[in-house]
Amino acid sequence: MLLKLCCGILLIIQRDTESTQVIGGRRTVVQGEDVDLSCRLIETDEELEQITWQKSTWEETQNHNFMLIQPNGVTKFIAPNGLSGRVQFIGNPSENLGSIRITAVRLLDEGTFTCIFSVFPSGAYTTEIPLTVLVPPVVNVTVDVTPVIGENEVVLATCVAAGAKPQADVTWKTGAFGSLLRTVTNSTQHANGTTTVLSHLLGVPTKAANQQQVQCVVNQSALVTEKTYNYSINVHYLPQSVNITLSEASKTTVLLCVADGNPHPNYTWSRLVQPWPGSSVRAEGDKLHLLSLNSELNGLYVCEASNPYGRATGSLYVHTSSETSAVCWVLLVILCLIVSAALVWYWWKYRQFPWSSIVAKVPEQTISISSKTRRHDKVEEGEDDLLAATVQTRKEPEEEEEVS
Repeated sequence: MLLKLCCGILLIIQRDTESTQVIGGRRTVVQGEDVDLSCRLIETDEELEQITWQKSTWEETQNHNFMLIQPNGVTKFIAPNGLSGRVQFIGNPSENLGSIRITAVRLLDEGTFTCIFSVFPSGAYTTEIPLTVLVPPVVNVTVDVTPVIGENEVVLATCVAAGAKPQADVTWKTGAFGSLLRTVTNSTQHANGTTTVLSHLLGVPTKAANQQQVQCVVNQSALVTEKTYNYSINVHYLPQSVNITLSEASKTTVLLCVADGNPHPNYTWSRLVQPWPGSSVRAEGDKLHLLSLNSELNGLYVCEASNPYGRATGSLYVHTSSETSAVCWVLLVILCLIVSAALVWYWWKYRQFPWSSIVAKVPEQTISISSKTRRHDKVEEGEDDLLAATVQTRKEPEEEEEVS
């Protein structure tokens, strides 16, 4: 009878201890954030003696105690474990709640945490809480060697997604320019479990490729959304198409030298044949200031644009004239235009030029010289010799004059 009673008591105790357990759960956190590791002892009324936290990693597979919690809530760190100063107890022993919080989580915090409840008289109850730490990639779009214009395929840009856990997915958006490009991607696994991905964008470095906009797109578990990084392709080439123009932005007379080159060219001004006009001009990079407009400035000016890959030149002949002379010439041209217009109008209206009527009104001069003489050696009655001399330039149509 006594034996049956003892067996019944043991069976009841066994059923109670089987239902007693510590509950927790797997946690995942992004590096740098805070995480709560929750554990609770359920289905028991036994006396709590102590809560113990342990940790193991893939490098150190053996559990190491790092925190003890007394029933009154007093905590004690046993070993630093890299957690000292970043772990705090957020549970309540009276409720069999042994949760902790880790702040500013590091990659080294990743591992398996074990929560142990020690109760009397049953002993210890445990649960394991795996902690996974995600590390976002450090992304940079660059190029190791700046491409120089040529005909061979080279790396135009490289997108680096470094130190990510898990490995990042890297792609490119190249728009219409993409048909001329291709990508090569490789990755490197690091000892701490992170991975670096390098995605190279390859193409022929041409002038048309310079300043083309491309985008590196990165996807990874630690990122809330995909990240897009803009990049402008940079192709170096020697200066081309040097032009010298008159700047309109300045209140003074300024010559502006413009050249297409990458990197941006340096500019040098000179004057051919004649010496430099001294204080009459001032050169400032791509600008040439004409300080005094006089004949001393006249001449052929040359602008040389240069960068590490070559040089190119452009020239402009400068001729200055006085303002008074220029005004006179302008007035003369205007006067000539007015006179010409008046003559055309007069001809259209009268079908003759003004001076034609003036010449027509000049009286015709008719000069007649006459004298009657009788010859003494030959005299005949009723016969006279008439000597008449007449000079006539033009005959007037209005009236005729008789000369006797």
